[in-house]
Amino acid sequence: MDRDEAQDRMEEIQRIMERATLFTLLPGWPAIYGGLMVLAGCAVSYAMFRSLDFADILRLSVPAQVGFCLMWFAIGVIGVVLEVVMTTRAAARQQLVPVDRPMRVAAFSLTPSVIVAIVLTAKFLLPINATAWNMLWTWNFNVPLEPKAEEIRYIVPVWMMLYGTGVYTAGLFSIRPPRVLGITFIICGIVALLCFPGYGVVSATLSFGLLHIIFGCYILRKQRQAVVV
Repeated sequence: MDRDEAQDRMEEIQRIMERATLFTLLPGWPAIYGGLMVLAGCAVSYAMFRSLDFADILRLSVPAQVGFCLMWFAIGVIGVVLEVVMTTRAAARQQLVPVDRPMRVAAFSLTPSVIVAIVLTAKFLLPINATAWNMLWTWNFNVPLEPKAEEIRYIVPVWMMLYGTGVYTAGLFSIRPPRVLGITFIICGIVALLCFPGYGVVSATLSFGLLHIIFGCYILRKQRQAVVV
């Protein structure tokens, strides 16, 4: 095998790996659909408490608060299911079987961030403190426990930064776009936390909504180019 032939084979292997990566770590349509669901969720949230501050959920009745949380939980679950199903189908149509290693890398990179985000969200929404543990230990539930608005405001920026960290970490083993998306989420999360904590609906709309739609459109274009090549 001469040098030119070896170089051609290496380039072909690189193109195949990039195509596989585009169909495993970088979903197009699922990102767009997920972004649209987030936009719908933000619109419903604003309609529920007529405010751009997620902390105003405290003004809702308990059943409305439960419905609010269930709505966002459903959006998250549906987004993950769409990503898995549609990415697998797209890869199959292009005769690209999803590679186990990129899937594991993505899962291992995102899982710690998701776990931390869930724990912090529970802490912000539920008054988990010394008083709460004492109530559980003594079975004395006469002291009312109320979540703090200033803590609930941190939920969206924290999710943005942790999600960006997970995506960036996964992108270290992939190509450039995930790293750019991750850094963008981290920067936007920092700005939202420090400058606009009371505008969680706007932060979620611009990040998990519009950023995902823009990213999905970009990936679809890259996928079409990869298929043509």
